[in-house]
Amino acid sequence: MASDHKQINFNQYYEIRDWLIKNNYSGSESNQKYLRDNLAPKIKKYFKKDSSQHLTWGELDEYHKDFPSDFEDLEN
Repeated sequence: MASDHKQINFNQYYEIRDWLIKNNYSGSESNQKYLRDNLAPKIKKYFKKDSSQHLTWGELDEYHKDFPSDFEDLEN
């Protein structure tokens, strides 16, 4: 498991929750699960990463900025 603070650890609920809240989404468990299980694989594919590679916060922010419609299913 990577320990670089620039990489997202989806097993640490508070990391995902804090990102969601920072971007005006609910930090709910259902949003965390959706981000981890649905969006993360899609974002990894976009950045040409395999499932074992970690996303960075910068990649998540960039994808969020470029494809906001992919985040429409998240609760506010």
